[in-house]
Amino acid sequence: MADPFEVRLRFTNLLSHLSASSTASIRCAQYALKHRDMDEDLHSCILEQLERNNMNNRANIMYFLEHFCELSIKEGYEEYVVMIRRDIGRIVEAVVAAPGEVGAGGGGAGAAKANVKVVRRVVGVLGEKGVLGQEVVEEMEGLLRDREGASVGGLLEEDEENREGAAEEVSGDAEMGEGVNVADVPKEDLTAKEQRMDVDSRHTPRVGSGGAGAGPGGKQVNGAVRMDKRVIEQRIEEDRERNKRLRESVWAVGKDDQEELDKMWDEGSDVGDDDFLMAREEAEERRQGASFSHQLPVS
Repeated sequence: MADPFEVRLRFTNLLSHLSASSTASIRCAQYALKHRDMDEDLHSCILEQLERNNMNNRANIMYFLEHFCELSIKEGYEEYVVMIRRDIGRIVEAVVAAPGEVGAGGGGAGAAKANVKVVRRVVGVLGEKGVLGQEVVEEMEGLLRDREGASVGGLLEEDEENREGAAEEVSGDAEMGEGVNVADVPKEDLTAKEQRMDVDSRHTPRVGSGGAGAGPGGKQVNGAVRMDKRVIEQRIEEDRERNKRLRESVWAVGKDDQEELDKMWDEGSDVGDDDFLMAREEAEERRQGASFSHQLPVS
């Protein structure tokens, strides 16, 4: 029997390194199914990672749950599916956590809003596969709508804080005296406030990482959390990769010809006047081509 601590550590590492690649998600799911005797412990790892990591990793774990449930059902071990169904509310709350909440993971209102679309898609797919009931899907949709409204309000609040911070900086500069450089004034002639402003301007960057509300992948700007540029670029690349795979799957059909015919029949529109007009034009072109070929001299 494998060491429980080692299994938990390995699974946590797999979760933290998930990406847009479906291979990484399948490898992680297979590892959890291999150690199914520790299912409760591994499920708790998923919840912990959702509540601790940045918005990109939370989105990747949410997509992973889709593959995880599908593989668990295929393997005939649905205990993981039962636990995901039981904790789906907590999972959704963690992925779209609003800024300032426990487990938000940093990133501000923009991070919460960015993951709403991810959760909506995955919850919809889980509902189609029968993992979640229709009532649960509707309940989660209501929660997502509330989060979208809260995210918009949070973005407006952050914008207001930025404007207030800029106004305070301008007023502080005005108090120092117009056209006077603090560095040129003897330190003993400065007030305590002016000395603090001088130290801050020389040693304290205006934009810094960390802080009480920054969280992983976030930066603090005038008290408001902003996403790190590297995290944003990573999210763009991962979304591009997922959309590419989604477009590829749209055209995928089975080996059975009847399945392809059924797909064309379902997706095809009803026959209209335009279709008859196009058929007549194509027939006329074929007649012209046939008559032209008969007129060619035989060599």
